[in-house]
Amino acid sequence: MCFNAPVSLAAFVSGVVVSLVVGAYALCKNEIPLALLSFGWVWVIFMQWWEYMVWKGIETETATRMAYVFNVMQIPILYLLFILLRDTPTTNRWLATLVIVVYLCIMLCPMSTDETRIAETCGHLDYRWWRSKLRVATYFTGLCAVFLLLVRPLMWSTACLATLLFLMMLSTLFYTSNVASLWCFFAVFFPVAALLLKKVLPS
Repeated sequence: MCFNAPVSLAAFVSGVVVSLVVGAYALCKNEIPLALLSFGWVWVIFMQWWEYMVWKGIETETATRMAYVFNVMQIPILYLLFILLRDTPTTNRWLATLVIVVYLCIMLCPMSTDETRIAETCGHLDYRWWRSKLRVATYFTGLCAVFLLLVRPLMWSTACLATLLFLMMLSTLFYTSNVASLWCFFAVFFPVAALLLKKVLPS
């Protein structure tokens, strides 16, 4: 994701601060979905800490394994948070739960040691587990399911999902051979984008 160890550390610290500030603000305004998204986003930002460890060569094996766990568990963590929303239709809850069960079966399927490593390629970190097209498709299916089935209001959740996908696509335009390094910058400020969308879109 990030370019080097200092940038990864800076992205981690600033991302956690931004997420907690937006989450606290959302709680004060009783914007529960935004608060859950912001607090859940701390888990996503934590990837930068494990990247920092890998860049610095500190407990690299452990950091790599933790990066894998934190990466693939992003969707289930958001699911566990958004399933708490009371205004979500029962059918949507069951569909989202089914998607997450399938997601976990695929994403946690045992892989070879080489597939679970992070390699430095062309000056960037390469998550080898994302070379599987099945896992990539599963990740984005889970992401879409959580936002579209559980998060309300639907207009806001759709806008947040579209923004997220756009930023991911934009970051890959610059680095097509491995994990896009620009993504860490976009990820830091995503809760702010979600807040702005909440302000401009009708309730």
